[in-house]
Amino acid sequence: MIEFIIDVSINFITFAICFIPLLLSEKTKGILEIVGASILFAGIMIVGTGIFISSSETLNSYIYVILVVQIIILCIELILVLWSKRKGKSTILSILSAILGIVALGIYIYYVIASFIY
Repeated sequence: MIEFIIDVSINFITFAICFIPLLLSEKTKGILEIVGASILFAGIMIVGTGIFISSSETLNSYIYVILVVQIIILCIELILVLWSKRKGKSTILSILSAILGIVALGIYIYYVIASFIY
């Protein structure tokens, strides 16, 4: 039961992280908005596929590490959102958010592949 809860948590945290770059870059109207939309689209595709193929029967240590790292990335992304609401839209915040979104997707892809290997 706990395996399922952690698996679903990782899936939805990664899915939430993919929305934030588009949110931060929506008023820039340029390449950053395209990058944010691309990360969102890639996140929907990757997490949607990962939900069906990544299920682990046992809890390994890498699952806990990935969960903690994804939670940390989500917290950083939420801090960036609060900072952008307080200080206004910023190109640097959009770039940081996009980089964190790409890192989160990379970690999620490792999680899906590792669920087959271990």
